[in-house]
Amino acid sequence: MKLLFYLFLTACCASCAQQAFTIHGRVPGLQAGVVIGLLDAEDQTVGEIAVDTVKADGEFFITGKISHPTLCTLTTNNLDLIADEVAAGNYDHVRWTYTPVFVDNVEMEVHVARYDLMGDEPITDDFCITGGEAQADFNEYNQLLKASDSPDLKALAQTFIQGHPTSVVSLMLANRMLHNAYNLTKEEIAFLEQTITGCPLDTARYTEFRHRAALARQTAVDSSISDLDMTTPSGEPCSLSDVVESYKGRYLLVDFWASWCGICRAGTPHLKEYYAQYPREQFDIISVSTDEKPAAWHTAMEKDAMPWAQYCLTPQGAKDFYEKYQTIGVPYYLIVSPEGKVLCNPGGIEAIQAKLKELLGQ
Repeated sequence: MKLLFYLFLTACCASCAQQAFTIHGRVPGLQAGVVIGLLDAEDQTVGEIAVDTVKADGEFFITGKISHPTLCTLTTNNLDLIADEVAAGNYDHVRWTYTPVFVDNVEMEVHVARYDLMGDEPITDDFCITGGEAQADFNEYNQLLKASDSPDLKALAQTFIQGHPTSVVSLMLANRMLHNAYNLTKEEIAFLEQTITGCPLDTARYTEFRHRAALARQTAVDSSISDLDMTTPSGEPCSLSDVVESYKGRYLLVDFWASWCGICRAGTPHLKEYYAQYPREQFDIISVSTDEKPAAWHTAMEKDAMPWAQYCLTPQGAKDFYEKYQTIGVPYYLIVSPEGKVLCNPGGIEAIQAKLKELLGQ
């Protein structure tokens, strides 16, 4: 009986030990006093997960616990060693490194011959981090990127996903692809749903994927615009789908913005150029604000003097915008066809210009 209890206790201790991670390194040239940190690279609200200071022989241990496999950033910095220089405004000898690493509650090891070979790439011929299924898949994906001459990251992600249908890295890539509505076709969404069959290593991430995919089916390329509640500048209620319907017969740019968004407002002069470049029977623009304060919205409208129609999302409309469109903020652009179908979700001002040239010439 004592032997059985001992075996049970040993198994429990081993199980508990696996519920934490350790990242270990002994790196020649890494000075004692350099600070090693681990940041959450997926949830920007989490910040630092763990920290250590390098020992005399270049050795460090980062330890902690995470709730599920997470893409993180392993950092090094020598600020404490040159504090006097930095205080005097001299940053010539500052060294930071930021290395992506997929952390799970396992033992992980940094492999590098010298500190100067440790940098911002996740894996090189001279440097890598190993340990755990998630990091092994992450290394394989990054090797695929390094070996390819193709700039088509979506195609490379699809290739990896097809070969790794239950990988947490595949799920991360898929959720990134599903981010921002109207950037995937129905066929691309179906490929993701049919290929990714689960993820034993991260069931929560798989649940998130299924939810995102269901939303994406409603906002695929060549679909009607997903409706949102809005108001006019005079406070009259209206809906985005009805407004877009009234512009049928021409291409329409839907510009989601906010008064507090510097990038949005910096793009407005360019939108004015595009607006002036094409006749109204061919092309038009509407702007939809996510502002919560009507006064701020009206002040910004007056200052920016946009000559096209203006609307503002209601509180429920704003909530639906972030949920249905799977975006975290503005600027956010859509180009709608004369038939009222969403053609694309341009990533920025230059992408808008390129698409308009493709559609309308000039």
